[in-house]
Amino acid sequence: MPSKEVFVREYKVRAHRRTIHTRVYKFICHYCNTPVERETYATCCPKYGNCCKEVARKRLRDQHAKESGGRK
Repeated sequence: MPSKEVFVREYKVRAHRRTIHTRVYKFICHYCNTPVERETYATCCPKYGNCCKEVARKRLRDQHAKESGGRK
C-alpha cells in the first residue's frame, strides 16, 4: 500500500508531518454503472472510476456551457 508524507498546517493544530496511506475502494461507477476498484488517498468512497472520471467532468462542463450560451 503506497503512502506519502504530508506537512499539515492548520490554525487549530500545531504544524506537523503526517504519513497518509492509500485505500482500495470497490464501488459502482455513477457514470457507467460498472463495478470498479480504485486506489486513492481519499477518506471517502469516490463516485467515478479512473476511466470515467475525466469523461464525467467534461460532460458536466459541456452541459453548463450549453446552458450559458456556448463557448467563444
